[in-house]
Amino acid sequence: MRIGIIGMGLMGTSMAMALKKSFENVYIYGQDKDASHLDYVLNENIIDEKLQSKNSWELNILFLAVPVKKTIEVLDAVVPDLDLEKVLVTDMGSTKAYICKEIKRKYPFLDFIGGHPMTGLEISGPEAASPELFTNRTYILIEPDDYSENRIEAKKKLLIELLLKLGADIILMDPEKHDELTAVTSHLPHFVAATFMKEVLDAEKKHPELPKLMGQGFRDFTRIAGSNPDVWKDIFLTNRRYLIDKANNLIDHIIAFRDIIASEDEQKIREFLISTSRKRTSLKKKLKEVND
Repeated sequence: MRIGIIGMGLMGTSMAMALKKSFENVYIYGQDKDASHLDYVLNENIIDEKLQSKNSWELNILFLAVPVKKTIEVLDAVVPDLDLEKVLVTDMGSTKAYICKEIKRKYPFLDFIGGHPMTGLEISGPEAASPELFTNRTYILIEPDDYSENRIEAKKKLLIELLLKLGADIILMDPEKHDELTAVTSHLPHFVAATFMKEVLDAEKKHPELPKLMGQGFRDFTRIAGSNPDVWKDIFLTNRRYLIDKANNLIDHIIAFRDIIASEDEQKIREFLISTSRKRTSLKKKLKEVND
């Protein structure tokens, strides 16, 4: 099996490492616009060869592990060299409606299945990669409405079998539902962490000693704000409709709780905290199962 990966950052390099660990007969081609990333994965034997026009036709699967809005640009460059009868193209982006619509519009003849591994780290680059990044993690695949041909059904089955071998938990979903749900579970938390850090920046200007007061809770809450800005810029832009809706809901909750505190109503404050604490506790076991 010959697999190409474009984008040798955290996600793409982790995919290459996981494939190498799980399969004996896999041959991996890699490509990245950053020469240092490509040199690293070649020198560390994480990939077998550089992906080029002359070998792209050999691919069975092509993973696009680049920022969301770059996915179409990368595909524009590589599609002419692919064997469309043989290859399945899949991406690893965190929003799906934009990518699926654009690819269907521009390349209706391409066998494409959108993908989103629900995993990652706040640090980026191939040096941070791990072959265990996908183990026991949800991996969403987008189920388009035109799986009528046996050709793409067979490719879909191959992709699912491959991801299951990596230890991923596969969920099939339509792109709009994906974007709405991940706006709550993934994109809104990052939005909150990033905006909160702006308040920290302002406060630190007045109080330089502020970092000495940052405990574990602060570090846990703000960790994701350190993630790749280019990746998250595209996520926010391509999922802005759902993100803005969820952000407005969150603002309503913040205002409501602020007003309860301002009223000095101890009972209502306690009831609010009890309800949220219970919900977090009920999720704790499920979250542990996902992350173990």
